Amino acid sequence: MTKLEVTLQSIEDLKLTDIYIYNMKERSPFFDHVILATASNKRQLKACAKRIKDDIAQHHQAMVRSEGDDEADWILVDVGEVVVNLFTESERAFYNLEKLWPDVPCDRRENGSV
Repeated sequence: MTKLEVTLQSIEDLKLTDIYIYNMKERSPFFDHVILATASNKRQLKACAKRIKDDIAQHHQAMVRSEGDDEADWILVDVGEVVVNLFTESERAFYNLEKLWPDVPCDRRENGSV
């Protein structure tokens, strides 16, 4: 499985919602995809960040970095070619990162389903 597939599986297994996968290959030399996903509470948010780190380490043995673990309203997980932004509902609405890339190809998944 690719890092993108492993990451999405982790997010979907923990039932995060409003999953947006932006294809940034033509936009960024640093990463291929940006993922946005919403957790229903802080516990789910922290659990998902940990799950992504654990699953990536298991499948790819890659170094994964994250920011925001202590605040737990928005956690950024850097998987290398995939950058994951995990939010609580209120934090996602406040920052509205979707507005940054209105013309970037995006695959949207609602409630963890295609």
